[in-house]
Amino acid sequence: MARFYDTLVWEYIKNPWTKWIWLDKLSPKEFNYVMISYDYVTDKWNKNFKDIDLPLASIYSGEDVYITNKLFEKQKKDSITQNQVLQKIEIPLIEVLKNIELNWVKIDRNRLKEIWTILQNEIFNLEKKIYLQAWEEFNINSPKKVWEILFLKLWLPSGKKTKTWFSVSAEVLWDLAHNYPIAQLIVDYRHYSKLLSTYIDWIISILSEDDFVHTSYNQTVTTTWRLSSTNPNLQNIPTGEGIAWEIRSAFISRFDWWKILSVDYSQVEVRILAILSKDENLLNAFKKWEDIHHKTAQFLFPNETISSSKRKIAKSVNFWVIYGISAFWLSKMIWASVKESKDYIEKFFYSYPKVKEFLDETIKNCEKNLFVETIFWRKRFINWINDKNRIIKQAAEREAINMPIQWTSADIIKLAMIKSLDFLEKNNLNSKMIMQVHDELVFDVFPWEEEFLEKNIKNIAKELKCELIATPMNKKTALIDGANCNKEEKVKRLNNLLKDYQIIEFYSDSNNDLPLARLAKRAYKVKKYNIRKWDF
Repeated sequence: MARFYDTLVWEYIKNPWTKWIWLDKLSPKEFNYVMISYDYVTDKWNKNFKDIDLPLASIYSGEDVYITNKLFEKQKKDSITQNQVLQKIEIPLIEVLKNIELNWVKIDRNRLKEIWTILQNEIFNLEKKIYLQAWEEFNINSPKKVWEILFLKLWLPSGKKTKTWFSVSAEVLWDLAHNYPIAQLIVDYRHYSKLLSTYIDWIISILSEDDFVHTSYNQTVTTTWRLSSTNPNLQNIPTGEGIAWEIRSAFISRFDWWKILSVDYSQVEVRILAILSKDENLLNAFKKWEDIHHKTAQFLFPNETISSSKRKIAKSVNFWVIYGISAFWLSKMIWASVKESKDYIEKFFYSYPKVKEFLDETIKNCEKNLFVETIFWRKRFINWINDKNRIIKQAAEREAINMPIQWTSADIIKLAMIKSLDFLEKNNLNSKMIMQVHDELVFDVFPWEEEFLEKNIKNIAKELKCELIATPMNKKTALIDGANCNKEEKVKRLNNLLKDYQIIEFYSDSNNDLPLARLAKRAYKVKKYNIRKWDF
């Protein structure tokens, strides 16, 4: 892969919560220098850049080069750990994203038209059912008319209030849908209408003559380090059942004997939680290849048969509790009472005690250090976590516990993308990586490469691990096998494992690690929450 450096990607690494990082915004902040604006050069859109006088165009372009170089020189002095994120993940990812975007995605135009017809019929049938329930025809797309029908004519219980009328938001309609069929019908109507306008109509309108669609992947937009996709958003292709799932059938291979291969990280965030928390129940469930949602359901509903609905509740609990959700908001997610939701949360933490300890410890560390960190060295500063305002503090605590998990998940999929492209190129394969959808990689597979590709892509995922230097022990006797891995022995084993290595930063809470500390450029002694430079 080619080697790149991107100053704006680096700024994004430091400040991922700052959206749309531009050079002309960084220049005043970093160098107290205001750059010439594009609007000024082009005379407020009256001219194209190609029509600009050469002296002015040269000044404008030269300024970009000058500030970029100054920014680069400044960035070279930044933290080495953050630089590892840049060099090992974000910079190699540039080549990957370029490759994916140039591959494009093949669409079955005729299949999209078939789905368009199905959706139109569904919307028409829903309209008739809604009119029957309302006893009149009205504009279902008008929030005001929906409000009048539901709350003035039919006297349904109202919830949230806006400045002018009661809300008819998705949340309100979902709450009403339990007991009132018309609310459920309007929810379905909105769902199908969105599928039609957002996906079918939009994709058809931007298809190339040979039925390919092109998307742009944004590397520096989200605050969670995940990639985003625009024009169109191919990361938001609907999942689920029925017609929503049918939309995916329109994504086809460019090859004659077509095959689309999707590789998905299963329950990646819960797995990351298991590793970070070291909770035995979670770890054992994954080691035994158990269905983790079914496992949690057994804890939530002891001595009961686990139905699909109970598993669905457990899945929501597994996902949302680790992000600090309250009983109130969980009740909205699973359509349960606040009391039931509180009971589920308590049972979850009782069943996975180390998870609770890990989340509490993460918050305590953040309160002390004012930042959280991932296993891939990314830092998120949360300076407001000690705010006296309870609402602000709770929001900061939720951010503190979900960032390490979300960011780690994002980095794992990015590393998998880098390794996957490297594998495709080294093996001269005709298959192409065409999409990244959150925890999923999608490949357009060339005939006869399917088995080889599927096998090796899975192996790539397994390769994303760390080497362990530790003291071997006899599993039966619990006695040490061979030399104890500490002091000079640890240095010896590191030398056997790696050649021509350099330790940049080293952290330890034991004097036994002094030999390793002496090898590091910077060594730090850790005692509880206190970190200080190691004095030899």
